[in-house]
Amino acid sequence: MKKLISLLLVLFPMLTGNAQETLYANETHVVTLFFPSPIRQAVTGTEHFTFSYNRDSGQQFGLLQANTGSDSNLFVLTEDGRVYAYDLVYSKQLIQNYRFVQIGESIGHESQTKPVQPSEVVDSVPEVGNPLLVGHENELMVKGAEYLLGKKSRILRTCRKDGLALRLKELFYYSDKVYLELEIQNRSEIDFEMEALEIFRVNGQKGKRSSHQKLELKPIFKYQDPNIIRVGQKQAFVYVLPKFTLGDSEKLTVELHEIKGNRMLRLIWD
Repeated sequence: MKKLISLLLVLFPMLTGNAQETLYANETHVVTLFFPSPIRQAVTGTEHFTFSYNRDSGQQFGLLQANTGSDSNLFVLTEDGRVYAYDLVYSKQLIQNYRFVQIGESIGHESQTKPVQPSEVVDSVPEVGNPLLVGHENELMVKGAEYLLGKKSRILRTCRKDGLALRLKELFYYSDKVYLELEIQNRSEIDFEMEALEIFRVNGQKGKRSSHQKLELKPIFKYQDPNIIRVGQKQAFVYVLPKFTLGDSEKLTVELHEIKGNRMLRLIWD
């Protein structure tokens, strides 16, 4: 059965006609792959490449490692039926230790070919006893935040007041979380010490006498959250929230408060 899976790994890219991208791995680092949908099945062509993922909880990430050996390939089938295939190469030096896989990287859908049966893959996939998967959630959020801060983001909304600017630069949905990239810029003549930054989902429309419902969205993770913004400086940072969506009459409100001061900015985005 293992030979059948290995043969499938070799022939599948030829059948689809799409070129495969190359992933690099070694034994000293873990390369984390984040997929748009939970991983259903995965297999590597040789044993010196291992791809660990949690088959029980249906997580969207897997861990790739390698020992010295010949090149191989990786085949991944996700819950939405999409198929991903990559060439694997051992390298002592890694350019990147994480990757956010885009849907456009899929080489096809399982409905286009014979599905791989779970019993065919079980023996070829390493057991998920990897301690790195335990408590890995914070590391995933760090990598997600670094991804946002490292890319060029568009500005969704800006609020300016008293020489300060509060910007919502990106709102990124991934898995069951929402990543908000925010930025504070201080062009005033006084340092700004942040007391709190609060995020609300507000239900209501202007001009209506009906009461507004204001629900605070508590962040579950903060990355590079600033305490003070000096004069002439700006700081970008990321808040991670549980996944939410805004209704037709709902708005996202971000309120920034100063310690021992009366400066307050309120940014509204819909």
